[in-house]
Amino acid sequence: MAEEKTEPSSKKQKKTKSRAFYYIDGILIRLLLLVVLIALLWNWDGFWTTEIKILKQAHETYFPVKYKAESLKTSVIKENLEIIQKMKESVSKYKQETDQALQTVEAAEAKVIAVTEKATVLLRYYDTSRRIIEKLKRKFSPDELDAALKCNSIECEEIVKSSSQAAPETYSFQ
Repeated sequence: MAEEKTEPSSKKQKKTKSRAFYYIDGILIRLLLLVVLIALLWNWDGFWTTEIKILKQAHETYFPVKYKAESLKTSVIKENLEIIQKMKESVSKYKQETDQALQTVEAAEAKVIAVTEKATVLLRYYDTSRRIIEKLKRKFSPDELDAALKCNSIECEEIVKSSSQAAPETYSFQ
């Protein structure tokens, strides 16, 4: 019977030891979770920039160095955000100015092309007229040519009297 009594008591001791182990294990896990939670809060920027009065006073009272460091970090971030915003505005402004300048350049190029085409046509007419006049000079005498061509302007008379030909390469804009 003595053996029977020892067995249940050893079972009780084992149960008590395992309960104590689970109890200590539970406390250790809770402490570990508390340490992890505190570490996360300690490194979380929002924890230090809170607007909750009690928490803010606790920060200032118990952790003044960390609170000042986090406040400085926050102010630097705010200043950097302002600088970035100004830079974005400047980039946007310069982009608009660049777009306007490109539109102006494109409009000017279109005008130059149009004027070049008109000038090319006029110079071809001029070249054709000079060639016709040269042929007429060979065919008619100067008196007959004067009678056939009656110029109303000095420029017309200069063209008729001159003997040089207008070469297409002199008026080509290409």
